[in-house]
Amino acid sequence: MIGHGPGAQDLRPAIFFDCDGVLNEEPGGNGVLVPDDVRLIPGAGEAVRAARDAGYLAIVITNRAQVAKGFVKLAELDKIFARVEELLAQSGGTIDRIYFCPHHPDKTPGGVPELKIDCDCRKPGALLFRRAIADFAVDVRRSAVIGDSLRDIGAGRAVGLWTYGVRTGYACRDVARYPHREPPRPDLMFSDVREAIDFCVSYRRIAEPVLAALRQRQSNKPAIVAIAGRPHTGKSLLSHAVNRTLTEDGGRCLHVRLTGPAELLPGIVSDLREGRPATVSTYDPVTRQAGTAATHDPAGCAIILLDGDFAAHHSIRPMLDLAVFVDVPDEVQSARFGEFCRWMGMTDVAAEKLRASRAGEWRAIDLQRAEADLLLSGAPAA
Repeated sequence: MIGHGPGAQDLRPAIFFDCDGVLNEEPGGNGVLVPDDVRLIPGAGEAVRAARDAGYLAIVITNRAQVAKGFVKLAELDKIFARVEELLAQSGGTIDRIYFCPHHPDKTPGGVPELKIDCDCRKPGALLFRRAIADFAVDVRRSAVIGDSLRDIGAGRAVGLWTYGVRTGYACRDVARYPHREPPRPDLMFSDVREAIDFCVSYRRIAEPVLAALRQRQSNKPAIVAIAGRPHTGKSLLSHAVNRTLTEDGGRCLHVRLTGPAELLPGIVSDLREGRPATVSTYDPVTRQAGTAATHDPAGCAIILLDGDFAAHHSIRPMLDLAVFVDVPDEVQSARFGEFCRWMGMTDVAAEKLRASRAGEWRAIDLQRAEADLLLSGAPAA
């Protein structure tokens, strides 16, 4: 008899968690070698519980090269994982399954030679993700990976997951792993796993004001939506929430992150409006800086989503179908800006000097507020 796979109604969304650096602290060196090395990141247990309460499967996928290198035996690894699960459970967090890769490609003598191999299960290889997706009948379209490494991001992207980085552990700074090609970049960056899960369980609510405004629009032409605001107000988070919701619901949405000077905007938006590909600088959500150029093709898209500080600039306002301005109190935005600067390694004095130097730019950004169709209070800044 030929079996049939689960129907769409039987699929379940999942959150794929990395372990070290996401759920428990990254100890550095040779990593976690004994159960007593496990130290949960604050809020990790609550994050897993919140994911499960929202209907997500909670699946851990982790590289464990310590086994191949001979630092940890499989029986000892079981005890380490048991300790992780025990600590998570103290806050109500339950893991559905842990998948691990015991291999390492280093062929130098020592360790366990039969495990020192090239494999497809070691991240950024995606074999363990594909196995978990099959084992649990995961709805990939509505699922995400949370990682502290670009290897996590690359593996998740390879199977079509939404990808979220955290600023704990390696904080997705491991670009040196990709010396000869463009590294994968997360869709969003969050302070920690709890903040990432808070978004995963609320992104549809975050997107709803924009989607409600779009539903009132009567037109067969693609809609150009601009989401503007100061840095660290949550506009990128809102933009991604809209993009994710529309995409999951079967819509065709083009998300363009604008980072170049405002004088380039009329040409970019004109190309997109006329259905022509437009080339813009990419946006690196890890460093929040402009990257290499990328071409965006609007063909077949019902929504063109512009996301940037000046996305609703007066020079392009007549070309926009909906202009959204994301706002937070000055003290909130300044606090988030300072937190980001500290994460980037800046002193408080240097951060304050940078903030003062950008005050004029931020006032110019605020001018878009008066002409916005929709004024929204910012969500937690990603």
